[in-house]
Amino acid sequence: MKTLLFRILLFLFPLIGNSRALLFPARIDGIDNNSTVEEDDILSTQAVSGNTDCAAASVNTSFFLSFVSYGNYTALPGEGDDSGGLVPQQLVSMSFAIANEANGVYTICAFPLGHLSTPTTGSGGDATWVDDPSWQACADRKDTDGKHRFTIATGAAFDLSDRYISINQTWFCHDDAGHLLAYTGIAKGILNMACADGGELGGYHVENCTSLDVTFPVTLL
Repeated sequence: MKTLLFRILLFLFPLIGNSRALLFPARIDGIDNNSTVEEDDILSTQAVSGNTDCAAASVNTSFFLSFVSYGNYTALPGEGDDSGGLVPQQLVSMSFAIANEANGVYTICAFPLGHLSTPTTGSGGDATWVDDPSWQACADRKDTDGKHRFTIATGAAFDLSDRYISINQTWFCHDDAGHLLAYTGIAKGILNMACADGGELGGYHVENCTSLDVTFPVTLL
């Protein structure tokens, strides 16, 4: 059963570790002068063509979401009753790409939409899946302007009950005088998800839901 659980979890969590490999070239990221990131992880995107007036565009920007999808894995009868609580009754994950239209930076969000409960010691109960719409970290973006190392920090939350998504991000732009300015913005909205039956896989019934690409206006904080 441990092997089965491992196979199922592979559908949820590799996106998080591999998301850096999916990042698109972009122009500018957040700041962290004390960063210890290796040189190979720094994306020198300052010279990449794109929005050349990032600071002005940041005042009225939007987040563009694409490849929006979540997978709902529900255990088949008899498959989710492992005596050790190793196979949860349900596993749910969310993933999407996000672009900040102020600077053209793309990043990836991929995270589970809940967690396993912990059975009371001695109760004999199994661990079960608990929905959790709290904020989750997305993949960071790295950049340099030759003097500083930048990091964009992005977070997201998705509530399955009403399909309401929230995204926040902190990014940095240079103004006309060359000063580095910090912006933090949040965007919210409801996703119109279309679901399809994915059949059975590894002892689970799979439901996959997707959304069309969508743009949400950003409110600066």
